[in-house]
Order: sequence, then structure tokens, then C-alpha cells
Amino acid sequence: MVSALVVVSLVLTGLVAGTMTIGLVAVRPALHSLPTTSYVLVKQAFDISYPKLMKPLQITSLLSAVALTVAAAVDGATTSAIFAAVASAAVLTNILVTVRGDLPINNAMATWKPEAPPSDWQAQRARWDFFNSIRTTAAVSALVLLAVAATAA
Repeated sequence: MVSALVVVSLVLTGLVAGTMTIGLVAVRPALHSLPTTSYVLVKQAFDISYPKLMKPLQITSLLSAVALTVAAAVDGATTSAIFAAVASAAVLTNILVTVRGDLPINNAMATWKPEAPPSDWQAQRARWDFFNSIRTTAAVSALVLLAVAATAA
């Protein structure tokens, strides 16, 4: 059972971490290169489709990491259980930063008129970027921790 949970948690968390990393290193710079109107239009469109994938992916990633933690602890694989538990905390951090940091800004951005965003739109974008960097770091950290848990004896 632990072996199956390792695979599931690595795949799900890898998808979260990979998707977020691509967003940070490729999508974000491309968005920032656009004129203001185009930036707002693309960001608004992105914010409609992205959560449809990420919400269930983040939740199932958390559930699988927690399940791995419990299964490893029950099997007596204490080191693996500890790494999986810390990975679970990192996945939870990713979710909490998304819900408390990114999503409120996304909701505000959804109301912007592309041709006339608020005067502080760049500050709001920078704040969103800050939260996105934190949650991406948490997701990648969770993936690394789960890989260590998978290889720990």
C-alpha cells in the first residue's frame, strides 16, 4: 500500500509543482511582456480555466501525501513518515497561500476593465507574484520531500 501511495503522491504533487513552476518561469514573464490591456485580458481568461485543474489537483495531492504519512507510520517507516508529514505541510502551505493570497487578488482582477485597470494594478500584480512565488516554492519543496520519503529506509 505504501508503494502505491508513494507513486500517487509523487505524480499528483509533481503535477502541481510542475504546473506552478511553468507558470512562474514561463507564463509569468510572457504575461509581464504584454501591454496592460492584453495582460488583463489574458490573466482574466487564465483565471477562469486554471482553477478547474488546480483545485482538485491540489486537494488530491494533499490527501495522498497525508495518506502516505499515515501508511508509512503504520508500517513503521518512521523516516519516510516524517518526510511525508513535512511534505503534507508544504502542500497545505501551497493551498493556504493560494486561498488566502492569490485567489482574493484573482477575484479582484476579474472585475477589472482591461482598458482601464485600477491605478495600483502593477502593485496588485506584484503582490500576486509574491504569493505565487511562495506557493510554487512550497509545491516544489513538497515534491522533493516526497521523493526523499520514497527513498528513505
